[in-house]
Amino acid sequence: MPFDKEEEDFFSFFVKNFKPGNDLIKPNEDIIKKLESIVPQQLVKFWKEYGFGNYGDGIIKVINPFDYTESLYTWLGGEDKNKVPIMLTAFGDIFYYRKITDTEDDVCLLDIHYKNINVCSYSFSEFFEDYLLDEDIQNDILRKPLFLEAKEKEGELKLNEIFLFTPALAIGGAEELKYIKKGDAAVHQNLLLQL
Repeated sequence: MPFDKEEEDFFSFFVKNFKPGNDLIKPNEDIIKKLESIVPQQLVKFWKEYGFGNYGDGIIKVINPFDYTESLYTWLGGEDKNKVPIMLTAFGDIFYYRKITDTEDDVCLLDIHYKNINVCSYSFSEFFEDYLLDEDIQNDILRKPLFLEAKEKEGELKLNEIFLFTPALAIGGAEELKYIKKGDAAVHQNLLLQL
């Protein structure tokens, strides 16, 4: 399904700022069918056109929601089909889409290191077009300076990998290069929940 001009502009800002990786995976029809009535059509079209994987060398990961749904629901304390994990930061924090009503939605961030949730934007389009492109957000939320140092030290991230703090921030680690290693995203998310 080709993009119209408005959708092309919508995605072009994102992919200019976060270059798509070389090993993106397109969603299968089963994934699309299960989620197309919940998530915005713009996101479904983005998945079909670009796919799941690392963007911006892995500073942001567009994820298969089903790979992280269990982790999200565990963190949130229960299942809610209207909350769909859509992206991870390079440090494992989860961006999730929340369908509130047929006409209202937002995108939230589950910070697994500090165990808090914040609303990032009050619409998906605002999240995609403004929030992620904001320089302060990239530096503070995506931890861009630390990401660049970690990538230099540890190498590029694979699809399921994140940079993690050892020891974890909750037990005395710090957001410093010397505490960073690579590891499996879902495993680390579950580990931090237990701390």
